[in-house]
Amino acid sequence: MLYGPGLRLSQIHDKLRLAKDKKFIPLVNILPRWLLPNHVTAFRSIILLAWFPFAILHPRPLQIIIYIIIYFLDLLDGAMARLKNQETYLGEYFDHISDKFNNIALLFVLFGVINYHFIIFKFFIGWDLLMIALLVVEYLLRKKEISYLKTPLDFVEKIVLFAFLILKIAPLVL
Repeated sequence: MLYGPGLRLSQIHDKLRLAKDKKFIPLVNILPRWLLPNHVTAFRSIILLAWFPFAILHPRPLQIIIYIIIYFLDLLDGAMARLKNQETYLGEYFDHISDKFNNIALLFVLFGVINYHFIIFKFFIGWDLLMIALLVVEYLLRKKEISYLKTPLDFVEKIVLFAFLILKIAPLVL
């Protein structure tokens, strides 16, 4: 049922990704040859692991800067992998799982900043945890079909969160 729309969204996403990767060509070209995309993913995962407890226990609006840094590194590792033809099966899943944990950390920060109102954040945190579990199962079983449901639902999650940020959180922070 969701296979068709999920596949179409994936194709649109791939076209946008190629345009985005072109912006990273100058940066990728100056990076040392020994630096692999999985190294960048590991580095951002270390930053994320250090940040995660603070995001949960002591959320502050300025922590969104950490999210942005990690997100930039995510864009960089993906561009590196595609531009240098260094995409790997492990790297793809390592990247996606790290992305989900980064989303969860951001959700905890936002949830804490708004004094734990808007219970919908708990749903999105649970959703991302479910997606991490599906990604791990998919990686272990080598069955990509499991995540076709992921793309359309992640798209909905991003739209709802973006609208929520603009309409509910921005007025509180600004």
